[in-house]
Amino acid sequence: MRYAMRVVLVSSVEFLLGCSSDAAALASSDGGAGDAEVPDSGKKTDGAIDTGTMCSLATNTTATTTVTSECTLVTRDVSSCQALRMSQGLGGAWLNFSCRVALTKSGSNVTVGADSQPDYKSNYFSSTDACYTKYTTTFPDPNSISAQTLSMSIPLSPSTTGQAMGFGVVGVAINGVEIFDNVAAPGDDIFLEAGSFDPCQGHPAPGGRYHYHAEPYSISSNDSNLIGVMRDGYFIYGRLDKDGTVPTLDTNGGHTSATPDSTTAVYHYHVNLQTSTAPATVGTKAWFLTTGTYKGAPGTCTGCN
Repeated sequence: MRYAMRVVLVSSVEFLLGCSSDAAALASSDGGAGDAEVPDSGKKTDGAIDTGTMCSLATNTTATTTVTSECTLVTRDVSSCQALRMSQGLGGAWLNFSCRVALTKSGSNVTVGADSQPDYKSNYFSSTDACYTKYTTTFPDPNSISAQTLSMSIPLSPSTTGQAMGFGVVGVAINGVEIFDNVAAPGDDIFLEAGSFDPCQGHPAPGGRYHYHAEPYSISSNDSNLIGVMRDGYFIYGRLDKDGTVPTLDTNGGHTSATPDSTTAVYHYHVNLQTSTAPATVGTKAWFLTTGTYKGAPGTCTGCN
């Protein structure tokens, strides 16, 4: 999120205590990192998150039995758009993107169009919206979700000319939600800012830009699920490799191996565990989507800033 957060007087000890129940539950299934603290964004006040039939954005999603930090992992029915995508020559991971995401192959690129609205309920929708659910966060975010107009050009053959990620959108999840990097606005602590995340680990920036910094639990929860694609053309997966093992990653947060969408070894990113060095949250650990650098050169994007 790129804005100056309102100051909340809370010690790092209080912050971690607020996370203890979810962290303990995750410790037994965190792929070998049993000491990890995964920040919990707050306290539910009206029961478990419900994808519901009243929320039109949740159409074509089906709840699974996996619930993490009060967020339900869902599957997405993409059958209605697969034929069109395959007719353009798209395959593999591209066939797993929600039909709410527009994919158009053009030469050596894929244009991705999305509105960055989540396909589940959130406390960051307007309280009069059918997709609203009540939830109290540690750090209340003053913004509300609004539809965006995102058009991202993704290279089909990524380069290896890496560079640092800038502010704004660095990728897009399979449900069309924007991905941001692993830092907060200058002067803010992303580990404290995690207290503003809704149960599915997203929150809106000024202008209503709902986005993820951390592992999005409606898409992936300590697994090898496809999460999305970064602007440089490399896909990003959950904490685990295809064979269920925890991968050893490079400084970009990726490595080369087979994926659930590829039988041959390809470079791809993973959700990766990071530890805070900031004074207020030193030692706190969380699973982020990026390390702050691209493996390749990012494609162009309209509506990304």
